[in-house]
Amino acid sequence: MAGHDEIEQALARHPEIRASAVLSVPTGRGEKNVIAYVETDSLSSEQIQGFLSDSGLSQRVLPQVVVMMTALPRTFRGKVDREALPLPPIHCAVPAGKAGLSPTDGRVVGGVICTAIFAVFALAFTGTLWPGSTDLALVPTPWSWWFRGLYAAEVISFGAGVAFVLLAWPAMARLGRPLGRTLLAFVAIAWLLLAWWPQDNFYRLTAKNDWPRQAALVYGFNVTLMLAALAVVAFVVSAPRRH
Repeated sequence: MAGHDEIEQALARHPEIRASAVLSVPTGRGEKNVIAYVETDSLSSEQIQGFLSDSGLSQRVLPQVVVMMTALPRTFRGKVDREALPLPPIHCAVPAGKAGLSPTDGRVVGGVICTAIFAVFALAFTGTLWPGSTDLALVPTPWSWWFRGLYAAEVISFGAGVAFVLLAWPAMARLGRPLGRTLLAFVAIAWLLLAWWPQDNFYRLTAKNDWPRQAALVYGFNVTLMLAALAVVAFVVSAPRRH
């Protein structure tokens, strides 16, 4: 939007502002608030509002809210990730029955659909990639049903992992943790979900005394899954960036 570009161009001229992003956020009843996100270590929101007012911008263009951040969320390519910007508390009233799906609701629906699609994909290709790994012909009931439940859990986990990779980055970046730790946790969570389908199928087809392959599986899956869990713990206990 033209007004947003004007604000960002004005903010870019301030020597103590490293980066900025401007969004319009619906507040209900067809209204929107313009929010300016500013990456700086030394300025206050009042100082930035004053700077913008003195920059020749019209009052109708000025942002209603200024959010101070020590670091704006970034994409993998280093650009500002606008979808991951944290929304400040804005008091608004949305008419009942007209709210529709929020972006979070849309990602949940998309995640469920994506999980189902890739779970079916994994189920369909298990026999091709690992012939005989899920053969239960010699397993008596009710134990065969327990194993079928395991196989179902593996492919659902794989589907959820794919959905996580495709859809979850904005939600994780919005939590405000350091970028490097967020990226590491993102990869770790994806691996914790994706790994079970190939891991268990490889294990079921590997002889117990095939030591080279057993060792490769242990270090390729078991150890990396432990490290992934530690990465998630480090992410959870880390402090968010100061806004």
